[in-house]
Amino acid sequence: MPIPEHMGGFIAAAVLVTVLPGPDFVLITRNTARGGRRGGLATAAGSVTGIAAWALLATAGLSVLVASHPAVLHALRLAGAAYLVYLGGSTILALWRARRATDGAAEAAAHHGGGADRSGAPYLQGLVNNLLNPKLPVMFVTVLPQFVSAPEAAVQQTALLGAVLVAMVVVWWLVYVLGISALSEIMRRRRVRQGIDLAGGVALTAFGVALALAA
Repeated sequence: MPIPEHMGGFIAAAVLVTVLPGPDFVLITRNTARGGRRGGLATAAGSVTGIAAWALLATAGLSVLVASHPAVLHALRLAGAAYLVYLGGSTILALWRARRATDGAAEAAAHHGGGADRSGAPYLQGLVNNLLNPKLPVMFVTVLPQFVSAPEAAVQQTALLGAVLVAMVVVWWLVYVLGISALSEIMRRRRVRQGIDLAGGVALTAFGVALALAA
């Protein structure tokens, strides 16, 4: 199989797509603050699984079908927006309940149990977030094919480019989660944790509203 001619350009574009903050960044940061390294890595694993699923669909040609039908993309965008608003709203609600709690045990239960349980396990949050992300099928249809240089090996090159992107995402989130979990002593402070929850909840809700308005 011939290697794509512009692999360097693809890697540069993939780096930008990977490190630019988005819903994944907010979600993984929030869950690392809540659940430590384990929570962050679980969320990242779900996120990577979602990206890998879209990469497989792109290789099979199904993402082209999804992107070519506006109604499908519209429904996907609305579902993703609703899920982000749900995640953000549940985070803000859990924080509000924690602030209203009168004893430490109730506050801990509201913060550690209420928000996380209502919005699902960290892995599932990361997975659903990316499965419902309409930007991923569009990216695999519009950006990735530009780097396929051999039509006769389009399937193999698409699979290779998808695998490179997934590998880069794995490395990025591993480094990021391990890096911020090293600050666990600071992130365990109540005010810091609540600040991250508030910022994360507002950001996730804002992402969802923006996505819905763009639908």
